[in-house]
Amino acid sequence: MRNCIIYGGTFDPIHNGHIQTAINVQNHFNFDRFIFLPCKTPLLKNNAIAITKQRIDMLELALAFQDNHKHFISDLSEINRDSPSYMVDSLQHFRQQFGANVAITLLMGIDTFNQLPKWHAWQQLLNLANLLVIKRAGFDETQLSDLVKELLVNYETFDDKAICKQAHGLIYSYDAGSFNISSSWIRQQFKAGKNLKGYLPDSVLQYIQQNSLYGTSQGV
Repeated sequence: MRNCIIYGGTFDPIHNGHIQTAINVQNHFNFDRFIFLPCKTPLLKNNAIAITKQRIDMLELALAFQDNHKHFISDLSEINRDSPSYMVDSLQHFRQQFGANVAITLLMGIDTFNQLPKWHAWQQLLNLANLLVIKRAGFDETQLSDLVKELLVNYETFDDKAICKQAHGLIYSYDAGSFNISSSWIRQQFKAGKNLKGYLPDSVLQYIQQNSLYGTSQGV
C-alpha cells in the first residue's frame, strides 16, 4: 500500500453527506485505502446518542452498499482502545501499522480544521500525517484562527498529488461538494417526525426506524 486516507467521526448517524464526500474525495485522489474511523468518545462534541454498537452497525450497513468503492473500509481501533479518542494516538497506531513511508492523510472539514488547536497534542499531527481539508457550507474562511492560518503558511501545498506521495507534513484544501447536512441536523429532523429518505442510505434509515433511534417509532 502506497497511501491511505482516514475519515474520523462519531457517525451518529452516518448520512449521505458523509458518503458523498468520501466518494468525491476517492474519485479524485484514488487512495489505496479509504478508512472510516468511528470514535468511541467524541471529545469536542456532545456525547453520541446511539450506542457504540448501533453506530458501528449503521456504518457497516452504509459501506456494504458502496459496490463501486471497494477501497472503503471501517477500522474499530479507536472503539477498541481503552483510552479516549485522541487522533494523535490513532495516527501513531496507523503509522506503526503501515510504516514510515506510506502517505497517510487525515480528512477533515474546514470547521474542524479551525478547531485543531483545541485537539490533544495537535502539534504532532503533521509529523504523522497530511491533512486534507474540505470546504463546508456556511463556513467563511476569514473565520480561521491566526494559529490555523500560520499552519497553512507553513504546510499548505497546491499540488493535489503531493498528499498521495509524501508520508506526512502537508495540508491540501479541496472542494468535495457542498452538503449542508450534519448528523445533529439529521437527529433534529427525526425528532420532529420528518421523512429523511434521500438523506441517509436506505439501509441506515431502515435500521434507525427498526431500532427506534433519534425519536423515531418502529415501522415508521
